[in-house]
Amino acid sequence: MDAMSVPLDAGAGLQTAAYLRVASLAVAFYDFIQTLPSAYRFYKEQWEAPRLLVSSLLFFLIQFTSIVVIIVSSVGFFYTRFTDASCARFYALPSIFKVLQAMVSQAILGIRAYNLSRRSRKILYALLFLYLSACVLQWISTVAKRSPYRDPLYGNCRALVSMWPFGAWNHYAVAITYDVATTAISVIYLLKFKLNSTSSIMLKMLYDGLGYFTVLTGVNVVNLVLYQTKYDIQLAATSVGYCVTWIMSQRLLIHLHDASRERRMQTINTEMTITRDIENARDVSHALRSQFRPKSGLSFELTVPDFDMLTTNEYPETPEVHVRIERTVTAEQGTATGFTLEDYSRGSEARLQRSRH
Repeated sequence: MDAMSVPLDAGAGLQTAAYLRVASLAVAFYDFIQTLPSAYRFYKEQWEAPRLLVSSLLFFLIQFTSIVVIIVSSVGFFYTRFTDASCARFYALPSIFKVLQAMVSQAILGIRAYNLSRRSRKILYALLFLYLSACVLQWISTVAKRSPYRDPLYGNCRALVSMWPFGAWNHYAVAITYDVATTAISVIYLLKFKLNSTSSIMLKMLYDGLGYFTVLTGVNVVNLVLYQTKYDIQLAATSVGYCVTWIMSQRLLIHLHDASRERRMQTINTEMTITRDIENARDVSHALRSQFRPKSGLSFELTVPDFDMLTTNEYPETPEVHVRIERTVTAEQGTATGFTLEDYSRGSEARLQRSRH
């Protein structure tokens, strides 16, 4: 069964679901092709990195879970030759990957909020509690108490909800609550950093986060409302949700990655000049170390959600640093004896020995 072969006597809800599924597949495929260059950069950076990068892992997981959930959901809807046995083996796959996709998407929001909080332990514990609670509730409301159902008229396969207080509306309500909480944390810290910084990166990240929240929460709200309608309409809205979750999560990761690289280049290319009277070797050592310390308690490193600590191969070639120590000696006028400035360089000893010979 496909969008063009739905029987004429099929309900309007079933036809709408078929057309929306085809549209979702087309949009998802187009976005996949469009983001191939960004995906190549992610995987190339991971290949060259000495360890596993969280950003690359999340990018791979959101791609994998989204592709699989769209495919298995479409197969369950369009394939018309299921048997009772094959349906019993297949029916749970769309629900399982639906939750897995939601978990990855929510992990992206959680890690982003944690990094924006400058890796605060309190925020970490709060986010872990929210994330684990959301995952448990979503698994219960989406996978538990489901049974296989093979449509006797069209032969497709889906999961049928048994008498159970938890349903699809619980899944969307939990997702909305989690999105609101993590977005609120991110916005609070972004506004705080924006007041202390003139960087355009902060404003860009603020708009990205709000856009992600608005679109994804809007889709979840629509699904929550459509839960009260016919089951075919619910399935159609669900397929759109898979597509939107994939696109928005992937775009957010790409924007974070680009903002991170832009911030790194700005930091690396910044020149710093220090003028200071240096009197002894201890002051020299202190002056050199102070160049690499932040000037305030706010570390700009954490205002941009870098998922990964910087590695050495991400920096350009380090320029040579030359340190010259000068010492001024003032001699009184009229003195008969002149004192030579002491030379502690490596070649001074060789010159002294040659002069003695």
